[in-house]
Amino acid sequence: GGWLLQLTRKYQLHESLSLTPAEAFENTDTKLLAEWLQDERVTKDNTLILVNLDYPLPEGYEADLEEYNGAKMHPLMVQNYIAMRDTVQQKTGVRIYVSSDFRTAEKQAELLEYYGPDRAAPVGCSEHEAGLSLDVYAPKHASYSFLNSPAGRMVNRICHEYGFIIRYEIDKTEVTGFDYEPWHLRYVGAPHAELIAKSGLAYEEYIASITPETWYAYENYRILRTNNIEEITLPANFISCHISPDNTGYYIVTVEL
Repeated sequence: GGWLLQLTRKYQLHESLSLTPAEAFENTDTKLLAEWLQDERVTKDNTLILVNLDYPLPEGYEADLEEYNGAKMHPLMVQNYIAMRDTVQQKTGVRIYVSSDFRTAEKQAELLEYYGPDRAAPVGCSEHEAGLSLDVYAPKHASYSFLNSPAGRMVNRICHEYGFIIRYEIDKTEVTGFDYEPWHLRYVGAPHAELIAKSGLAYEEYIASITPETWYAYENYRILRTNNIEEITLPANFISCHISPDNTGYYIVTVEL
């Protein structure tokens, strides 16, 4: 149908984009994580966790949530979602809405029983339970027909500019374990959303592409994947530092210079 044609055009946007190993920092500062977290520039949350059939949510996981218009999502998503929605409406004349946001384990269990394992993830394996995903739609255009709406096509083209990725792409089912869902947005923040979208990698592939204990450079960002965050060495001068577990035994450290 029409959405397949749009998808073909979308994939022509993909360019060769990857992280490159960074040069060593000239001046550094080493502190314990607890000390770094006293610095207002340094934050730690769960926004980069991988959630799939192989990596369910950690036991005891509690989603960090803020409510907006009745939808519950991670606090960092709220302003980014509003900005994206408003841009899409301004440029297409069509407003998008949220059909599914945070889900409790109980709600996920209900969906699994109703839809079966082909259409619903097992409990603990849905990004909605993490509070990091939104399903969106345009009036009269939900599910796959989302791409028949100019708003749906624009969301798929620009969501990475607001920290979101289309988590389940059409050619990545074997990697993600889930069918194509052009309506399912996952928040990963900057610069990861842009790197993922423009490289054409699934989130699983993106994480695997970051060799542990190596600093990488992308524009004014520096990225490290490490399994030791008790003591962290950062550049002496930076704007912000974000730390998140990736749920595979490592943490991703994102520094903005």
